[in-house]
Amino acid sequence: MFKFWNERALIRHNNHNYSGNDIKKIILPRAAWLQNQKCKKLILTADDNFEFLINFLAGIFAGKELFLFADKTKISDFEGDFIQNVELYDCKNYDLTIPDEEDVFVNFYTSGSTGKPKQIRKTLKNLINEADGLKKEFTIPSDYTFVTTAKMSHMFGFAFALMFPLANGNLIDTDIIKFPEQIKCENFVFISTPSFLDRMAKYDNNRNKPKYIFTAGDKLNNSTFCYFEKDSDVIDIYGSTESGIIAYRTSSDEQYLTPFKDVAVSTDKNNQILVKSDYFQENELVLNDVIEKSGNKFKILNRSDRILKIQEKRISAVELEEILNKSEFVESSYCLKTGEKAGAAIVLTEKGIKELMNCGSVELIKKIKKHVKDYSEIVPQKWRFLYEMPKNSSGKTDKIKIERIFSLNLSLPFVTSKKVTENSAEIKLIFFKNANFFKGHFPDVAILPGVVQLFFAHFFAEDSFNLNLSAKKIKKIKFSRVIRPDKEVILKLHNNDSSLDFVFTDGENAFSSGTFTK
Repeated sequence: MFKFWNERALIRHNNHNYSGNDIKKIILPRAAWLQNQKCKKLILTADDNFEFLINFLAGIFAGKELFLFADKTKISDFEGDFIQNVELYDCKNYDLTIPDEEDVFVNFYTSGSTGKPKQIRKTLKNLINEADGLKKEFTIPSDYTFVTTAKMSHMFGFAFALMFPLANGNLIDTDIIKFPEQIKCENFVFISTPSFLDRMAKYDNNRNKPKYIFTAGDKLNNSTFCYFEKDSDVIDIYGSTESGIIAYRTSSDEQYLTPFKDVAVSTDKNNQILVKSDYFQENELVLNDVIEKSGNKFKILNRSDRILKIQEKRISAVELEEILNKSEFVESSYCLKTGEKAGAAIVLTEKGIKELMNCGSVELIKKIKKHVKDYSEIVPQKWRFLYEMPKNSSGKTDKIKIERIFSLNLSLPFVTSKKVTENSAEIKLIFFKNANFFKGHFPDVAILPGVVQLFFAHFFAEDSFNLNLSAKKIKKIKFSRVIRPDKEVILKLHNNDSSLDFVFTDGENAFSSGTFTK
């Protein structure tokens, strides 16, 4: 599948098409330099998919073992001799021939259920087999362009935005899509996470209407599935970094997943899924998901690693979430153990939001608790109401971010709307009177402390733009008017090259403003 040296366009980057011969000329001096290095291990971390793809091809032609890091900050956690920067070697004659595909290894890293990166080692042959499996299962016309929101250094982006189109002979657009407005082409396959698709559906932002959508990382919400399947063929993929692709569904009505033709699915004595395929080195893998089979198909019931032990009792977090989601006030939820109690992060339905605004959080929580008690002995005791469920780069619920939210000593303001673009954000907030930061400030006339304003300006800036800002590097602070409880205020953020500006306003007049320096 890597013998593509011709004049046909293979890759698009910054609106410029590169043919197979163009790519050969670019990777040749890199592959030659790599082959002259004694070190056998090459790290690939580029945020730029074009740079990643080029170095990936150079690495496999040089016969190096590749280590793919989606998060650059994790490199320091690993020891060993690695090549981190690929250089050029002035050469005219170099034979671009891949060594035996069974002898070239590619390593991925996944956080798994513990948050600690876990190394997954596969042969290049495993990855080619997976790409061929996708090609056999789905017929994609060769004149369609693959467009992605995912980094190729992550297993999902690697398999679907790089290997699949290479195997199928499609043009790969390597420019990572961060906002729907960036999509310019027609006749395209869209590779994206459920969280990105959720936002597109929420804001009705689907102007270009891809013919095919492949998504993975977390189960796609049925409302989002219904939104897109009116205009596109939507393929919701189930798999893991360890196993590669396992199964899929192509309709929001489907409750059961269909395994890929080359994947055998069975269960162990605990009904955990057992997988056999040529997409990994092991003979068989046991995964954490508990499934129910129906003929050749299956559906996921639970995860064995999400059992919470509360008050000497055990309950499935997934089961508790399903109970919560049946409430008329709850759109989605995520449960976890926080301290010795169960906690629930909740995204409210429109009815839930109205109830919160009219009756307050205390009364709303009482009503949700009453609903849960009808089904479970264990009832969450700690609650956070969120505008949307946090997702990580792979589209899975971001457990670390949710744990951080629960660890805050401050009550969260309630977000009524949120609009984020590449360089700006507008977030509408309500600081409810029963929030802990109003206590004692002041007894007769409650006002929002300035330090709390600075904290949440920093909190939402990091969250909106995925930044790591120092809360201490702040200047031009100005407090103009007081913020009273239970009133909607607007937090406006502007992300500059070397700073981030914020202002709390009512739409006409500023309450406070300042600048965080990077």
